Amino acid sequence: MTASKNKPKAVVSTNLIVPEGVHNFESDDLADKSPKDDPIKRVIYIDDRVIPGAFYVEAAWAVDSLPREHPEHAHDYDEICGFVGSDMSDTTDLGGEVDFSIDGKKMTITKTCFIFIPAGVKHGGLNFRKINKPVFQIAMSPMKRFVSDPPT
Repeated sequence: MTASKNKPKAVVSTNLIVPEGVHNFESDDLADKSPKDDPIKRVIYIDDRVIPGAFYVEAAWAVDSLPREHPEHAHDYDEICGFVGSDMSDTTDLGGEVDFSIDGKKMTITKTCFIFIPAGVKHGGLNFRKINKPVFQIAMSPMKRFVSDPPT
């Protein structure tokens, strides 16, 4: 029997646990608050540490403004960040204002979008400045484990 016949066709993961060394939005500046008061609700995380062979993807809901900036950093791999509005009558409207910097240039995101960030390009400054309706945020990269420089 070949190795491909032994591999599972799919593996379902409902993992909410963040592996050690990965940023934890929920604890950033919020140590004195309960999880229900946290405006960032991580809903799922996967990489090779969760399911062997999987690449990195994580997703969270921003349900309220969070006035702090995620640090600028770079990776040795490409990354896609997505921001998706929750207004079903206008899915292009983000329902808020999210600040984000790429290569030192700050932008304010107000529309549902994906942002492709090539390997080595500094990015960050993520700030959920104004949230009128929940915003779904997703990040993914074609690598086995999340790593950033500096660590985030």
